[in-house]
Amino acid sequence: MNVTLPFASRESTRRLRRHLIAVVLAIAVFSWLGPFGTATRLEPGILVAYWAVAIAGNWLIAMTTVPFAIRLFLQAGKPALAGIAAGSVIAALPGTGIVWILEWGLAGSRASATMLTWLYACVVMVHLVLSFLAWHFVELPLQEREESATPSPPVRSPFLSRLPARLGEDLLHLHMQDHYVEAATAKGRELVLLRFRDALREVEDLDGMQVHRSHWVARDAVSRVVRRDGRVFLELSNGTRVPVSRSFQPALRENGWL
Repeated sequence: MNVTLPFASRESTRRLRRHLIAVVLAIAVFSWLGPFGTATRLEPGILVAYWAVAIAGNWLIAMTTVPFAIRLFLQAGKPALAGIAAGSVIAALPGTGIVWILEWGLAGSRASATMLTWLYACVVMVHLVLSFLAWHFVELPLQEREESATPSPPVRSPFLSRLPARLGEDLLHLHMQDHYVEAATAKGRELVLLRFRDALREVEDLDGMQVHRSHWVARDAVSRVVRRDGRVFLELSNGTRVPVSRSFQPALRENGWL
């Protein structure tokens, strides 16, 4: 699975907007809860400023560290959660520096080895929680959306390898002629030495149907349906009129051809 930064994908605007919403919500929640004693140590205005800088700063660090770690772990066949854990541990190092500056500048706390260890543990915990939520509720849904929107590669029938390159691959019609199959494309015709039933098996992945015991037609090749004297024909884009057997008409109606 491809892991990208929020501002480096095809849906960068959508991804960035979701991340910013998540950051704002995280700031609001942490300011309301006041974890790690910040609610009792800081005034309301300073409390909001504290968590705004702490969350936004650590988010920027995490967005360059955690996705990279996730990518490495996924490429190694490891779960994304392992990448989140490793990336959070690394991102918390500079993140702790941001929090220490806030503690010193806004809370007036003095640095000590014990305090820095405690701060680092708290920052790792915050990174783990926020990175997991961002991965699960922002990155995964957007990546699944991108993957589902990616067009599937066109189906190439084995039968097309039997045709000369000059005819291209826009197959319109197959017509049985004795021991041969006449194949018509948008660029011309070619006789292929092959049993008709084997040709049908080789084009079964294409969007087409057998319409007569001797004819197969691609759906996109049909220009119109012609009815004359109780008989049904399919007029193709190359001008050919292909008869439709009564025995095949129910299946064609069921599939919306008639």
